[in-house]
Amino acid sequence: MECYAFWDLIAEETYECCGQNLKEKSWEEFRQKEKDKTIYVFGCNDAGRAFIRQYQDQFCFASVLDNSQAKWGTEFEGLPVFNPNQAVPRLSPRTDAVVIAMRMNADVVAAQLENLNFCNYYGLGVLVSGMEPYKDLVQKIRDWKKQPPKDMVMLESTNDFDGNAGALYEYLKKKKRCHQYIWVLKEEENKKLLPDSRDIAICPRKNMEDLKQYIYYQSVSRWQIWDNEYIRKVRPDQINVFLQHFGMGYKKSAGLYTAPDYVDYVLTTNEKVYEFSKESMFYSPKTKVIYGELPRNDVLFLGRGRELEKIVEGAYDKAIMWAPTLREAKKGKRTDSSRSYPFGISVVYTKEEMEQLNDFLRQRDMLLLIKIHPNQKKNYNDQKYSHICYLDGKSVKKVHAYKLLTQMDAMISDYSSIVYDYMLLDRPIAWALDDMEEYQLPFLMENPLEYMPGEKLYCFADLLRFLEQVKRGEDPYRLERAVVAESCNAPMEGKGCEHIAEFLGL
Repeated sequence: MECYAFWDLIAEETYECCGQNLKEKSWEEFRQKEKDKTIYVFGCNDAGRAFIRQYQDQFCFASVLDNSQAKWGTEFEGLPVFNPNQAVPRLSPRTDAVVIAMRMNADVVAAQLENLNFCNYYGLGVLVSGMEPYKDLVQKIRDWKKQPPKDMVMLESTNDFDGNAGALYEYLKKKKRCHQYIWVLKEEENKKLLPDSRDIAICPRKNMEDLKQYIYYQSVSRWQIWDNEYIRKVRPDQINVFLQHFGMGYKKSAGLYTAPDYVDYVLTTNEKVYEFSKESMFYSPKTKVIYGELPRNDVLFLGRGRELEKIVEGAYDKAIMWAPTLREAKKGKRTDSSRSYPFGISVVYTKEEMEQLNDFLRQRDMLLLIKIHPNQKKNYNDQKYSHICYLDGKSVKKVHAYKLLTQMDAMISDYSSIVYDYMLLDRPIAWALDDMEEYQLPFLMENPLEYMPGEKLYCFADLLRFLEQVKRGEDPYRLERAVVAESCNAPMEGKGCEHIAEFLGL
């Protein structure tokens, strides 16, 4: 029976991306030599789960090994989970075997087992590559790679069709660059938003048939361009480009994000920002740096857009966007703040304050648009008020997010990198900092306030005071903001897409 988790191992080429010790140990050898032994699965993950479920009638599974301390003493598929450093020394190759069920870093686990004096291990990715129906596709992949790469561009972005990859795609289509474009999406429902039906949209994380298509395109495409979740490079004649989903930032998140070592190029705005970004992202020494404008910012130089009209009725004298950073991810266990945010923002914590804020805005004919981070967990009340509305990862698809920025008269944020893009519009920005002590990620710079040229909001009264300034057209931090904007962005021409396309030969 076909299994998504096994196809995922094929997509990651776990049968190739490992040392010789793992490559040499085939499915046939495993079935012959280990059929009467006790099997230990290394990895509490989908691949390990699938292996146990599919083969529990053929092999004797004893337990699961995992390096995560939080999992020790729990159960996985009805099997106890142990600390490998304690369990492995008690194993014997005469009676036991370990199957490493890792999408990545199987070699690291193999070295760990060898350091524990146990060498009777197998890589699940290699085993799967010898099973039906997977082995037939593995042979096709090898044949595809013998042919020259096709004129195909694979694309990925944070919220599907947006960001730097989305802007580059729009530019290439406008310029009639006739490549075959393949969008790798996160949400199946966004397929209907594909701008050109001649192009292709697949959602490999939600659809097994799409995952098989992804494996094909990954094997034959020349360009792989992504902002957020990597598209794997699987052959040396491919060009893999990480455009990133931020430029300059505030948060030191190295360890949360690692750029794969096969990335050929990474885009950033200038050398200063690159030095800072190495504290947020681990880059391979082999990866070359492209310095230049972020493609998504090109639209900021094209005048005022007409996106706001798509999501609100009527006109307002002033429109302000509040763009809070990610605090609790909707996937995984990432939580960056110990505080609760009942309305998805800091500073405002009660229903009474929200109603007072709405009245304040109504009296001044102002709109507050709260743009929630697309990866934020839905743990807040997004009730719509007459002069306050929300945009989340789904509703924001109704508009072009960066064209929408051009209609904002001011911005409120906190530790989000979006402010550096908005600085290019030369309009007021305020930073909501009342939860700075509870924010759990360290900052890139010794004094982040030096990179926040605007009002600092520590309480509700500060928020109202800033909004009053915006209403009056006051901008006391304009000169300071210009200095920070220049130091954290590339020279501003509005030609980010053009320069990237020319550099990559698109």
